[in-house]
Amino acid sequence: MRTIAYLSYPHFADCDLPLLHHLQQQEPGLIYILQLTEKDKQRTIVNVAQLKKKGGIYPAAEYPELKMLAAWLDMQRVFVLNMPGLHDFSWANLMAVARLCRFLRRRRCSLLHFTWPLRYGAFPLYAFRRKMLLTVHDPLPHSSETGALNRFHRWVAFRMVPRFLLLNTTQRAAFMSQNKLTADRVFSSRLSIYIHLKDTVPVLPASSGYVLFVGGISSHKGVDILCEAMRQVHQSHPRLKLVVAGSGKLYFDPAPYLQAGFLELHNRYLTDAELKGFIQQAAFVVCPYRDATQSGVIMSAFALAKPVIATSVGALAEMVEDGRHGLIVPPADSSALAEAIVRLSASDALMEKMRENILADYHSGSRSWEHIAAGLQHIYSLPLFVANTPHT
Repeated sequence: MRTIAYLSYPHFADCDLPLLHHLQQQEPGLIYILQLTEKDKQRTIVNVAQLKKKGGIYPAAEYPELKMLAAWLDMQRVFVLNMPGLHDFSWANLMAVARLCRFLRRRRCSLLHFTWPLRYGAFPLYAFRRKMLLTVHDPLPHSSETGALNRFHRWVAFRMVPRFLLLNTTQRAAFMSQNKLTADRVFSSRLSIYIHLKDTVPVLPASSGYVLFVGGISSHKGVDILCEAMRQVHQSHPRLKLVVAGSGKLYFDPAPYLQAGFLELHNRYLTDAELKGFIQQAAFVVCPYRDATQSGVIMSAFALAKPVIATSVGALAEMVEDGRHGLIVPPADSSALAEAIVRLSASDALMEKMRENILADYHSGSRSWEHIAAGLQHIYSLPLFVANTPHT
């Protein structure tokens, strides 16, 4: 039996867990390694209070807060890469990486699938580069996320890793061209709904029936464009409100929109219970992004069968089929966005049909996690990966 190690991070737990739930059923040798650091021990649905003092790799069962993973995974095949140091070259973190390398060798790992370019402190893992598959969540970096260190990590990864998995097909050609990669080195998959939200007990806001922007606020998210679109909508539909909920620096002045009375602003971190409450009470969700790759916000909305208005950037139009799951508008066009908001809010029948389509496609159909996992298992079974399996 071959060993496949899936190394990932708390940021992606909401999409990793439903995928791994199906993959572990198909691949009995697949293990999940969750990297925890002091900075990232509390993200998405992972909430670990305290790391172990010694860097290394531990059974996930030794972390009480991770017992909830048993609802998704075989806990005997779930481990934590414990990195308690405060920076990459902390002795404890370096030892954790060294122990992970030994762990993978002892288990005769035939494939290391990881989900973000390795940071410089973890570069020793490139000793397994011939056996690597990297999921690239952002094939083309966001305009507001172009730090030098991030570019360096990506530059190294795109030269060291032999195979890549993108979560859309839209950006595949540009990614290959930009990084001089041949087609046989780049595979495509997709995201599906954030299933854990279905079982989350919501904290409901006081209002309902509003237009919703939810998630991190940054300049590439286009919240200012949405506010300007709602200013236009407000002139003919004064009862329709906009709720903006999420943490991040407000890069524009919201005062005029607040004073006009149609904007409700919650500029803070949201728990999953609050996130579900805001989405559940909304009429629909809007993603007015200037640029994007995929969107976890869309997958959160679709988990609750809420239609989405999104811009035609990145792979958003691949996730939201225009007229079927929501509406697609040009980016940075407040007038077009305003027209879409009016169109969708004016038709209960259209919204109900979109909800039915979301349930049919994402909850049980060709865009479901079960279908996605089957496609990834097929990739794992290709001769180029099977060739890495040690002979017994």
